[in-house]
Amino acid sequence: MVARAHGSAPYAESALAGRTLAASSKLPAKIAENLGAGFGQWDFFPSAEEIVDFALGYVPPAAPEDGWALARAWAADDAAGRPTPLALVGREILQQELGRFDLPALRAAVDEVDPKRARELRVAIGLEVAPEAKATTAAKRASPRPKRAAAAAAPPREIPTRMPKPEFKRPPPPPPAAAPKRFSHPKFGEGALVSQDGAGEDAKLTIKFASETKTLLARFVTELP
Repeated sequence: MVARAHGSAPYAESALAGRTLAASSKLPAKIAENLGAGFGQWDFFPSAEEIVDFALGYVPPAAPEDGWALARAWAADDAAGRPTPLALVGREILQQELGRFDLPALRAAVDEVDPKRARELRVAIGLEVAPEAKATTAAKRASPRPKRAAAAAAPPREIPTRMPKPEFKRPPPPPPAAAPKRFSHPKFGEGALVSQDGAGEDAKLTIKFASETKTLLARFVTELP
């Protein structure tokens, strides 16, 4: 169900997958729902199995030291650019869970929206951060070019700093209903079929004529093209 939700499932099916996962997880409800639903925005994510394992294996912090352990695990994944569920939603999880503990320094670090200031706060409390690029253009020009360039390591995939808002996928409109069959009767004239009971000449047809609605045997009317 979660795998389909992260693909091209209709909105209603994706939302159901999110609610189903949230019902079995101890994650904050809205975070679990968004993880399960996917809404087609998780192409940078690991497999659906990893998402389900993360949601079902999550244990809420029971003490301040558990909150710090969760923060350190999130910061390590985030700093290394690892595409894990914790790297994506760890910050939102901490914002929810820290409401139960008095950890002002950690709360300030996860609530800060300015990237530079957030980095400073994380360093100050001992959380890992991604290394800063220190090489300048001048330094690159001064450094001798090696005879044989080593294969460049693939850059880490960028992890969004915030969970994307769910994308509403409006279901396609139903196909238009077929025009009702029309019949002619020598006394009542032309009318549209309302319902039919049975088949063949003995079928009972309920037909709405201009003046009234009548139920007649099929052999007494003529179907119009």
